[in-house]
Amino acid sequence: MLPLYLQALSFSDIHGTSEDCIHAAADMAADLGIAGIDIEDRLLESYEPHYLQQLAHQIESRGVTFGHCGLIVDFRAPLSSISFEIERAKKLIDAVPYLGISAIRVPGNGVVGGQTVESTFTAVRKKFQQICEYAEKYGATVYLHNHNHGSTPSNGVQIIRMLDEVKSPTLSYVLDTGQFQGSPGASGVSRPEKNAEPELYDSITACAPRARTVRAKFYFRRYAEEHWLDYPRIVRILRSANFQGPISIVYEPRGKMLSTEALPVAVRYLTKLFKN
Repeated sequence: MLPLYLQALSFSDIHGTSEDCIHAAADMAADLGIAGIDIEDRLLESYEPHYLQQLAHQIESRGVTFGHCGLIVDFRAPLSSISFEIERAKKLIDAVPYLGISAIRVPGNGVVGGQTVESTFTAVRKKFQQICEYAEKYGATVYLHNHNHGSTPSNGVQIIRMLDEVKSPTLSYVLDTGQFQGSPGASGVSRPEKNAEPELYDSITACAPRARTVRAKFYFRRYAEEHWLDYPRIVRILRSANFQGPISIVYEPRGKMLSTEALPVAVRYLTKLFKN
């Protein structure tokens, strides 16, 4: 079985965007006997080294580890905000080694303010180039994250192009199963009766050979049943691509299941699929 991680932000339905999400995720990961947790920068109280080292000790004492740390991006913000985002990414790269983390995850940006997809893509490419050049100095990995919400890159063609055009050995890729174009949950708005479009699976198929980690998104609009995303099909795609990396389970509720109920179901479900 591939290493499984829980995305700590999945517990925001109970704890909001606070450090409590990190501890809740670590407790559950330990109880479920899985590898560890992934976190978001917004969950950290500060970047002060002593605080981060103490937090790392608290998590590791449970027998679990950190995977990577995500950088929050406002997809509604204009492209002029990218310079500030780059500075935040650099500060995060400086901070995460105190947690024992060597990788950050960064999505693209929204197509807003009269920009075109192409002009936004160019700005995002330059953003990743600058972040990666900084990361190279510290031996850090930068995961490109496909994300929709009107952003780019958000389909297979755009992702592969971005990976090819950013010239840096530190750039890697995290495949988010629920955030390609064609996903019912990708816009952030629930579309109750609409399953994923074929283009979602086309993008997963195209990008799976380039993925080094996967964010397995669960919505559970129906109780304990993921019907928006076809995970047997997704697992077959990953196997065909010989995917060997870790999987981070992310819960974005669209029904009534709490994270404390949904995440164990998702862990057992993925474990069963990969063992079959």
